[in-house]
Amino acid sequence: MPSHIAKKKIGEDKGLPTIQCSFCGQEILLVPNVKLMSEAIEAHAIEHARKICDPTESEAEAGRVLDSLIAKVLERASKT
Repeated sequence: MPSHIAKKKIGEDKGLPTIQCSFCGQEILLVPNVKLMSEAIEAHAIEHARKICDPTESEAEAGRVLDSLIAKVLERASKT
């Protein structure tokens, strides 16, 4: 598994808590470690940003992905 703890296929490792990227559908495993969770989210946002050539739009895309994933983590945490 990559260092950013991202999962490649939806439904893989059923039973483990995940969040799903609203932009590409990739699932990211939730872990009870803030530093690791932050690294996973940042790594995923960087993947999105690298696909865009324009630096301004690339930064904006990364911000959108970060905001979305952080909101999902907080929402999921509030339900437990």
